[in-house]
Amino acid sequence: MSENRPQIPIDEPCNWTAADLSSAPKPHYLLDSAMINEIETAARAALAEGRPHYEWRKTDFDLQVSRPMLAKAYADIEDGAGFAIVGGWPVDDHSYDMNVAAYGVIASYIGEIKIQNYEGDWVVDVVNADKPYSHTSRGYQSADLLPFHSDGADISGLLGLGEAAWGGETILVSAITLYNTIADERPDVLTILERGFYHHRRGQHPAGEHPLSPDRIPVFAFHNGLLHSCYNRNPIEWVRHEGMELMDREIEALDVIDAIVARPELQMSINIGVGEILFFNNFTALHSRTAFEDDADHKRHLVRLWLEDPNSKRLGETLLDLYVPGTSRYEGVEDTRQ
Repeated sequence: MSENRPQIPIDEPCNWTAADLSSAPKPHYLLDSAMINEIETAARAALAEGRPHYEWRKTDFDLQVSRPMLAKAYADIEDGAGFAIVGGWPVDDHSYDMNVAAYGVIASYIGEIKIQNYEGDWVVDVVNADKPYSHTSRGYQSADLLPFHSDGADISGLLGLGEAAWGGETILVSAITLYNTIADERPDVLTILERGFYHHRRGQHPAGEHPLSPDRIPVFAFHNGLLHSCYNRNPIEWVRHEGMELMDREIEALDVIDAIVARPELQMSINIGVGEILFFNNFTALHSRTAFEDDADHKRHLVRLWLEDPNSKRLGETLLDLYVPGTSRYEGVEDTRQ
């Protein structure tokens, strides 16, 4: 990535604390009946056509009523705080396939749906599958606490289909605020964080390929004068399963990150309700999930999409090539910004 560093502290709308967002409404944007009707119509037509959702583009859907609101949500993700919540989708009125199709129609106005893993899944159900989070599994299969991290694509989407009996909140922290805080309090570890770390690929690679990333992946990098963040401590530490050990100074740098993001004043806690969609920018926000418990009447169920935005001002490297080898992020993509 090119350097062209901004002045520190970095001053962008995505540099925020919990107090800065305390008066923001939730959800940020609410679908009304006219919007729901046109999204339903578009989703039914798209399902009938039979193309996979990852081929859908916003130019396929003429959402005359919904477009202005979705443009504002996109602006929040790209140029604002780095996330947006769209609520009001009537989950209980539709089948799973129809809910996911409507979600895909909405998401097409935020980015392009991408395959998320080596198995070829473009949609992931985030439920408790009783699989512990480890170097052989993915976090969305467990009910465990997920520490702060960034996902593999530019933007993540989470649609709520069911809520847990207890826990399961999504927590966001501004990666820009994190960087500014480290630069102020512990600038000595920035060189290590910007050099980055090897990541364990968690089995998401072809047979015969090395189980670790071929290169170090920076936690913080700069591209066109903008900060890009990419952090997940677990696969960084899981390199020990392949005989690699972290140095004491590297562990210290990771500890600095984790101590700062644990500060309550930096955290925005969001309980994704049924019919709500949370979209967030993985370059400018880290996210966590609290542990949760289900019961007979309450089962947490989110549907995750990974999106990429070829029109974004932030076009840094993501983890998609690590988990989905050979993926060409923007091949053949035309600018569809309106």
